[in-house]
Amino acid sequence: MGVNLIVNGEAYEAKPLESVTALLERMGGGGRPVVVVLNDEVIPASSWGACGLRDGDRVELFRLVGGG
Repeated sequence: MGVNLIVNGEAYEAKPLESVTALLERMGGGGRPVVVVLNDEVIPASSWGACGLRDGDRVELFRLVGGG
């Protein structure tokens, strides 16, 4: 049984005890600059590997883009 999340406003099923890092990798976001907000709290990149996702968590991913 998976963990039910809301990712960028859409339902998403993650693996039990999945970390933010693993979620990003599964969603194809690994290696790209991104800001992660978990339940209205910005999560520093240094904490992604230790931050486990729980049922009902709300995750917002903001991709950083450059330009002028």
